[in-house]
Amino acid sequence: MGLFSRKTTSLPASYTPETPPSIGPAELSDASSLMDRWDAVMGNSDATWDCLEMIARRGGFQGAHAALMEVMDGKPSSDVTNRPWRWWTEASRVAGATSDHELAGRIFLFTHLFTTQMVGKMLPAHQMDTGLGRPDPASYRAIAEQAVFSLGQLPPGHLIHDTATGKVDVASARSMAEQVVASS
Repeated sequence: MGLFSRKTTSLPASYTPETPPSIGPAELSDASSLMDRWDAVMGNSDATWDCLEMIARRGGFQGAHAALMEVMDGKPSSDVTNRPWRWWTEASRVAGATSDHELAGRIFLFTHLFTTQMVGKMLPAHQMDTGLGRPDPASYRAIAEQAVFSLGQLPPGHLIHDTATGKVDVASARSMAEQVVASS
């Protein structure tokens, strides 16, 4: 191997990719409660960090040490770090499939805010502590695509985010989702 050649590594023969998460009515109810909590804590730094960790844990994050151990045991880091986003992608899909279009839109709004305004300002240690880093492009796009569909089922002027930090109606959220889809 040359000085600047890349060493290729292969996954262990025993490795199998993670199966997609299973989302049912109880999980959708929990997802909705977490989105409510997220809306309530916006602007409160400590509560925001706690809520981010709760969102990641709902998606399968089991703590920084557990994540590190999985990677050290040979699991691809992308499987471990994107696990919460795969869960939220599936929650968004199931929300749309069960006509909970507002929840699908709210999941997109959270994901979009986190991706465009928060994760770039987070230290890697904060990302590791909370269990949330930048979503992989496929997850981000899938959540945005679901939002475009779901938000199209709701009245354009309906507010899907109405807190002290701001208001977002369906038309604005759908426009944001369409921009994500077009740029990915």
